Amino acid sequence: MMENASQILPPFNILYVDDEARNLQTFHSSFRRHYPIFVAQSGEEGLEIMRREHISLVISDQRMPGMTGVEFLEKVLPEFPHTVRMVLTGYGDVGSIIDSINKGKVDYFLLKPWKQQELKAIIDKALESLRLRAENEALTRERNRLLLESAQKEKEYERQQKENIRSQFEILKNQVNPHFLFNCLNSVASLVHDDPDTAEKFIEKLAEVYRYVLEHTREELVSVQNEMRFIHDYFFLQKIRFGDSLQLKVDPALNRMSCKIPQLSLQLLIENAIKHNVASRKRPLVIELYVEGNYLVVKNNYQEKKARVASTGIGLNNLRERYRFFSDEPPRFYLENAHYIAKIPLIPLSAP
Repeated sequence: MMENASQILPPFNILYVDDEARNLQTFHSSFRRHYPIFVAQSGEEGLEIMRREHISLVISDQRMPGMTGVEFLEKVLPEFPHTVRMVLTGYGDVGSIIDSINKGKVDYFLLKPWKQQELKAIIDKALESLRLRAENEALTRERNRLLLESAQKEKEYERQQKENIRSQFEILKNQVNPHFLFNCLNSVASLVHDDPDTAEKFIEKLAEVYRYVLEHTREELVSVQNEMRFIHDYFFLQKIRFGDSLQLKVDPALNRMSCKIPQLSLQLLIENAIKHNVASRKRPLVIELYVEGNYLVVKNNYQEKKARVASTGIGLNNLRERYRFFSDEPPRFYLENAHYIAKIPLIPLSAP
């Protein structure tokens, strides 16, 4: 939101410098109802006030002992370049004042004696110019901020698009992994003669798994219901291979959940559990899927293989990066009480 002038500038404080106390009193009495007024009897005292207070406009008499008005304003310029500078002078000093204007030391020169109404009109005009300049600077800052914000969003979007492409490639690469495919083919080969009906069902499920992967790879988010249907098909294939060594416990509420998650995120977490843990009849690997608050939890008993499987961590890092685009809450992965737990945030269906 753009700053307004009152936010940009404090009250328009005015400093009047004159060596005659009567003139200071007259100025203060004439304008104190319109502006905050500060007064000083010398250039030195004026500079002290300016360094202490935020002065928007300074008016100085020209003829003062020690330091003339132009000399005083010449000192003001480098320290307070945005302060409006005015000098009061008589006709005899017009030449020197014009020269100071040409050199940029003075913004306005005023002839004495001044009249209150005329001087107020000049001050108001100068302060209005100051206000407009401040508003223009605020507009420029706001424009630059929006441009920077837009550039950052575009950069983030491009990064996310690249991440999604890399994610899609990793998903396809993992799903068409020769080991997964060979294991499936070996399972089919062993079933064809011994259990043709199961073999036929296995082939149907395998087709469903690959159809889901190919049809939904470009989708960034999918409903939990769709993902769960895929997981049941995927787990059927793994169950044929591992038998009772592998078990899946699913909270029935997940099959009716009205939320979204990144596509194939559950498959990644289940695949990791199978890949890194022992699964045998004596030590079955039990994977649980359930809801905990705003998280979908994938939990398995941790029984690490003796021969550790090399892990690049790409899958989990990829999942973290995907979540950065859709949720303020990151996925969580940790060990607790001999269990490995993965928690992924549930994203409302209204999310893009």
